[in-house]
Amino acid sequence: MFIRDDMDNKKQKKKRTDNFLTMAEMCQIFLTCRYIKDGKGDEFIPLIERGKLHKMPKEVADEMDAIFQLAVKELEKWHQAPEEFMKKLETGEVDPISEFIDTPEMRNALGNVAMRRLTISEGIRGDEAYEEAKKILPEVRDQLHAFLLELLLGTMGKLGNEISKRGVPFDRITEIMNPRIQVISDRGIAYESNFDEEKLEEIKKDLKGAETQKVKFDPAWG
Repeated sequence: MFIRDDMDNKKQKKKRTDNFLTMAEMCQIFLTCRYIKDGKGDEFIPLIERGKLHKMPKEVADEMDAIFQLAVKELEKWHQAPEEFMKKLETGEVDPISEFIDTPEMRNALGNVAMRRLTISEGIRGDEAYEEAKKILPEVRDQLHAFLLELLLGTMGKLGNEISKRGVPFDRITEIMNPRIQVISDRGIAYESNFDEEKLEEIKKDLKGAETQKVKFDPAWG
């Protein structure tokens, strides 16, 4: 079998950022973002090590809950015009993840984590790490975007199925759902839908009452 050497080398050549962000780094970004929001210095941010997610602070889950709450809001928008929403998502006209991660806090957190990774993987520090982190930041940002977009869409699909089964109108789901993370592992994230059951029953009663009124006063019966 003949293999052109230069083509084979291109296929096998690894990018500098390959395997740069694992679940540990994803969690580190959110934890760092929380510390930045709280005005705490870099020296106080705990390091989340690969293979030791069980030791990370609960603030990680508190901060990452925001992506699941975003899924609820986007699900409401999706239901208003499903095909149009998905088309805009594919073309980039609608990009909730970019809006979510391109905040000053998240970008600073991403840069901070990129510098830490370079220190761990390549042993560079200080100004050199800062300059190198700036070079790779677009690629690392795209990795974070891809991870969160997949998480968002998967969550929207599952929550949509739950809403349909319960017979609740999509335009009221922010009133009754507050998804929260239950488990974070290297293999993925598990969460609970966290329905407000009392509010759910209240909405169902409102819907039944509105339907009764509609039937009672429908002009077609006159």
